Amino acid sequence: MAVLFTACAHLPPGREMAACPASMAHRLQADVQHLAGGIGERNLYHPDKLEAAAAWIETEFKRMGFNIVRRLPVKVQGKDYALSADATAFNIEAVLPGTTLGDENLVIGAHYDSKVAMPKWNAHWPPTPESPGTPGANDNASGVAAVLELARQFAGHPQARTLRFVAFVNEEPPFYQTDAMGSLAYARGLRKQGLSKVRMITPETLGCYSSRPHSKRKGAAKLLAAILDLPDRPDYVSFSGNLGSRHWVADCARRFASHSALEVRTVALPAVVKKVAWSDDWSFWQCGYPAFAVTDTAYLRSDQYHEVDDTPDKLDYQPMAQVVRALALMLKERANNPKPW
Repeated sequence: MAVLFTACAHLPPGREMAACPASMAHRLQADVQHLAGGIGERNLYHPDKLEAAAAWIETEFKRMGFNIVRRLPVKVQGKDYALSADATAFNIEAVLPGTTLGDENLVIGAHYDSKVAMPKWNAHWPPTPESPGTPGANDNASGVAAVLELARQFAGHPQARTLRFVAFVNEEPPFYQTDAMGSLAYARGLRKQGLSKVRMITPETLGCYSSRPHSKRKGAAKLLAAILDLPDRPDYVSFSGNLGSRHWVADCARRFASHSALEVRTVALPAVVKKVAWSDDWSFWQCGYPAFAVTDTAYLRSDQYHEVDDTPDKLDYQPMAQVVRALALMLKERANNPKPW
């Protein structure tokens, strides 16, 4: 992920918040544990584990009762990524068709792969799969767990708009912002289907809400955090999008804040260079769709980002559950707002 210039605003937490049952925190923890603890590092350099993650997510969607669950192939040219052969990875999608505004689509998606070992935490090349990569608890088993929990909340309860819950593959380097990136293949697929009314939200690094070392917040990163008005305290989430998504970001942030015990800070990024982005939101911008990331700010908050100690025991599941609960309430409002997109 990469982030540059911004216009920023922040909203106070809501005055009232619906109760968040402890069972939600337990489910989030169990899902993160399965992906980052049970399976561990998962990417095309460890294809058996990547497939284990994809199969498990697919099974979870089906267990929830979704009638439409699909594996969507993403073709990868092996020679471009130091793979021994060409490969096929999969996005996993569960669809809940809308009742009255079904041609308007709300995508909630997060990437399920984790970063292969590289010379440095922020390196994009070369891959060194003979060394251990990150198990990816916060980045991004936390986001996948949020998508799965949101899918559980809506399964069997159609809304006015169509909801698409997606686990994306190949977000991490060296696939990031290339044709092998799963979310880019997915967004392009929506365009090929002729779907023009699409909005997207990606939960990305969503699990850190306690004080922890953040020495990665230095130099350019420290300047970036100051420009973005993202302080080093861990009691907020950021809604980060591009300028073209600013109205979508602002509307969702306002609704989220009315349900959240945590502050939300909004970021609007002018897409002046390719690397202005946070995660899979970038892919949707390329196809003209408003999108933003919901994030705890990743390396600006935690030194475990892209490290071997990004493990399930490091996450804060109760505040994470509060965030997911507020997202569910926000999504219900946005999925049923009668004003057409």
